[in-house]
Amino acid sequence: MIGGGVATAVAATPHYTLTVAPDAVQRYTGINNNGDAIGIGMSGSQSGFVIKAGTTTPIFLSTAADPGNAHQFTDAHAINDKGEVVGDIFPSGSPNILRAARWPTAGATGVDLEVDPAQPFFDVEATGINDNGLIAGRTVDPASKVTAWTVNGREITRLPFLPGGAQARARAVNNTGLVVGGSAVSASAASAAAWQNGRVRDLGVLPGGNFAEALAVNSAGVAVGVSNNTPSGEGISQRAVEFSGGKVLDLNIAGTGPISNSTANGINDSGVIVGALPNGGAYVYRDGVATDLNTLIPPGTGFHIINATAINNNGTIVGTARKGFGGRTFGVLLTPAA
Repeated sequence: MIGGGVATAVAATPHYTLTVAPDAVQRYTGINNNGDAIGIGMSGSQSGFVIKAGTTTPIFLSTAADPGNAHQFTDAHAINDKGEVVGDIFPSGSPNILRAARWPTAGATGVDLEVDPAQPFFDVEATGINDNGLIAGRTVDPASKVTAWTVNGREITRLPFLPGGAQARARAVNNTGLVVGGSAVSASAASAAAWQNGRVRDLGVLPGGNFAEALAVNSAGVAVGVSNNTPSGEGISQRAVEFSGGKVLDLNIAGTGPISNSTANGINDSGVIVGALPNGGAYVYRDGVATDLNTLIPPGTGFHIINATAINNNGTIVGTARKGFGGRTFGVLLTPAA
């Protein structure tokens, strides 16, 4: 066992094939059930991209004002099974900091979602999209107040806060329209939250903690994310957790020392979870056991996986790896070995 809750597989037995993205790709941020992967790389400037299943060439996401990606930044945060991508753009010369955007296909021009369009210095980001086209996101105003919203067609819905709170962030949405994220419950505490049909529900926090946030959700409504188990300022330990059945389950992916952070970034419909380890590695969690992904790839690759960001229903994982100690990062795709 590693870190109190991570099993070590036999290193000589590869369980995944490792595909390293082209040099222009810095990291993967998501993958759909067709195997289309998204992430962030460089194409003149920082650009979101899509790599279609079975290919290795990134299709960079452009905007009408910058079709060649020469100066505008774009980010890709989520992709649905229809190939629609959402994220954000940084319009060059605009007083706005960040604008939420949607790309209907990988090669299409990005479209501003028009959330808070007339507000200068507002940071607006789309974070999730389901197969019905429902988009979730968040806005940060100049006073750093965070609000959550959804966009359905041209209809923008502001999501309510949990009782006692005045801030909320939406992170993901499933095909039933369940949105997950987090909401403040006081000036010094926040809880994981879920929204559906205009109502907000508290998903909870680990005992002893004062912060939790859901980062992903599957079709059954099981969410994963993070929670601390001690109040801020008392040796924070951020734990990878599952939110299910009204309970918060610590995945027991422990590190050493008073501060040891792990995260649960993604979950598929089989309940398999992926995330980041406290020691700078990445894991896959299945049937109550977390396994270091670096023990499940062929030996001798020279790459060390440092984060797993998403997993699809076929079990394919995307994440980030580093080559050599202190080396640059690459997007990596892990495909279950036959």
